[in-house]
Amino acid sequence: MSYYYAPNNVRLSVSPSRRVVKGSSVTFSCSSDANPPVAQSGYSLFRDGQFVSKGQSHTIAIIQPNHSGRYYCQAWNNISRGGAKWINSDVVNLDVQYHPMNMTVSMDPANVMEGSSVNLTCSSVANPAADSYTWYKITDSSSSSSSPSSSSELLQVGSGQVLSIPSVEASHTGLYLCQARNRQGENNATEVLLTVGKDNVSLSVQVLSGIGVALFMTFFLLLLLLSFWMKQKTCAEKKTPFDSSFSGRGSTFSSSEDPSNSVYVNIHRFPSSPSPAPAAPDFTPSSHSNSNKELDANTSHEAEVTYSTVTIKPRNPGPPRHRKNSNAPQDSRSAAGENDNSVIYATINKSS
Repeated sequence: MSYYYAPNNVRLSVSPSRRVVKGSSVTFSCSSDANPPVAQSGYSLFRDGQFVSKGQSHTIAIIQPNHSGRYYCQAWNNISRGGAKWINSDVVNLDVQYHPMNMTVSMDPANVMEGSSVNLTCSSVANPAADSYTWYKITDSSSSSSSPSSSSELLQVGSGQVLSIPSVEASHTGLYLCQARNRQGENNATEVLLTVGKDNVSLSVQVLSGIGVALFMTFFLLLLLLSFWMKQKTCAEKKTPFDSSFSGRGSTFSSSEDPSNSVYVNIHRFPSSPSPAPAAPDFTPSSHSNSNKELDANTSHEAEVTYSTVTIKPRNPGPPRHRKNSNAPQDSRSAAGENDNSVIYATINKSS
């Protein structure tokens, strides 16, 4: 006696069962326990809920990343179970691994000025994700080569998904590329050209700074010249009264004159209370005696009296001339003016 039943223990197997790599071949096989057995047309393969094919076996000759997904198989032998005609297998997850693909390089900001910062970011699609990024700058090894590709060299300039240049200089201009790598392989991105522009603001600041320095130096030199001119003027003003004082007396001195033309000055302090002005000198014997007495009387106050004697000796002194005594100061001054051998007495009183 035969016993009929719907498919049971429906299974889906994938070969190879290990890691599936892009470009390889993959075979899906369905099986089940049923009576009557499930025919070839009773099996169907699905991926992510979408029908793929009919049959107990399905092969993908060249697997691609888009073949990844959740696969299961259905079996049917015209006998339903619990009201369901199709019995599903367990889900098999197909993970296709591949090296980095669809690589791009973005630059932020797009317009780079000298002195600013720039970030180059490398992006890729890979399974598993890229675990290594290396940055290169393309340089010319020989400028004489006719073929640019034969003269190009890759100079490593950084690593990591992002290449940051904090302060861009003109020397940073050039072609950059990034290389991404995972356990399935490596791939290079398309080169990106980094051009460095001049910062007009920085250039203006430099020009203004130069103008400012030039103006400061000019102002400093003008101050020096003004200070020198004021010093010369001050010295000239100090020298002019001295020369005019001697020219006013009718006297002129030069380095060729006799050094015996000397001026002797003796200055003593006056008493706090001014003493009576001395009488005009009297050259008579009696007046000379009286003068000696007055001199003796004032000797005690010598420390309090200031005498200033100025003697101007002539170049060719003549024989001494004798004058008669005169009580008038005006006559003495006129006589002194006529004779070069004159003695000038100057008395200076200092108020206490």
